[in-house]
Amino acid sequence: MQAYIIDGGYLEHFQWFFLWPLLPYNLIFIPIYYYFKVILTDHLSFDKTELILLVPFLLGLIDVTYVYLQPESVYQNIISGAISNPETRLNAEYLLLSLDQHLLMRHLWQLGVLVTIIPEIRFFIKNGDNDELKNILNKWLLIFWGILMIMALLAIIYALEKMMLVEIFDSLIIIGKNGGIITLLLYIALFLIGIIPIYFPSILYGYPQKQRPDANFILHEETEGLKFGLEKEEVLVKLKRLKENNCHLDKNFNLSECAKKLDMPSHHISYFLKQYYGLSFAAYKNTLRTEHARNLIEQGYLENNTIDALAEECGYATRTSFSKTFKSLINISPSEYASTLN
Repeated sequence: MQAYIIDGGYLEHFQWFFLWPLLPYNLIFIPIYYYFKVILTDHLSFDKTELILLVPFLLGLIDVTYVYLQPESVYQNIISGAISNPETRLNAEYLLLSLDQHLLMRHLWQLGVLVTIIPEIRFFIKNGDNDELKNILNKWLLIFWGILMIMALLAIIYALEKMMLVEIFDSLIIIGKNGGIITLLLYIALFLIGIIPIYFPSILYGYPQKQRPDANFILHEETEGLKFGLEKEEVLVKLKRLKENNCHLDKNFNLSECAKKLDMPSHHISYFLKQYYGLSFAAYKNTLRTEHARNLIEQGYLENNTIDALAEECGYATRTSFSKTFKSLINISPSEYASTLN
């Protein structure tokens, strides 16, 4: 809307649209920050240090309020300058900062937000279960973060140039004096951000970070209101049948394979498991495998077989992955568990 009215030359007909958008603009990076925080930590929390996120908004609020409290002529002079000379409209002076300084500040804040969450993104990608939902979410976070980072850097360079601190865009024919490529890239970025979740809706549901330490499932009390029209009893019957057929013991058993056997979309299965058991698909599968391993150990399987054989019997490719998963759920290794039974 802003690009259409101002860059399109319609500001003369919509003069009321020039000043107040500064406030929501200076808030844009805040929902971005909390979106990443919720996805990466699986919960929403607030820390007092995060009040620094409001600095651009508060400065904008002071400047906008100041201009509106001035005589009408002050606002008209700003509007007249933006209409007659759009190239220099960002030089409009307010009380504390000029418009180009506001532009620079909010994108510096966005850049800072994106930089500070890099360690959390790396930790999220490297850890957790390696299932289809997690892989899709990993790619989405990297794409989304990359788009926002590129836009922040381009906007910072653009703002610096408008402040006559650097000369980069004017030297590139493709950019032009009005920074048209910036608007084009913004449209492309918004298109990608809007279209990707349509093709991969599972990224909208987030990803559970906490796994249950006990091999026995703990049902959530709030299992009503399951989305997508899922019938709880029907899904539970299908999952029980899958367990009875030992499908989870197949090394190649993944979310896609499970979806085929249940005749359900994969993201529906992930959502159901998260809502009903509080588990991701991989955690659910590992819990079933660990339960099977415990039963075998209790029946004396390790008396005549090795840990490697037990790992293969339970669907694991390596002894290491089996032992690691078993210990994360039972708190002791398979051999230690076997010794407790003697």
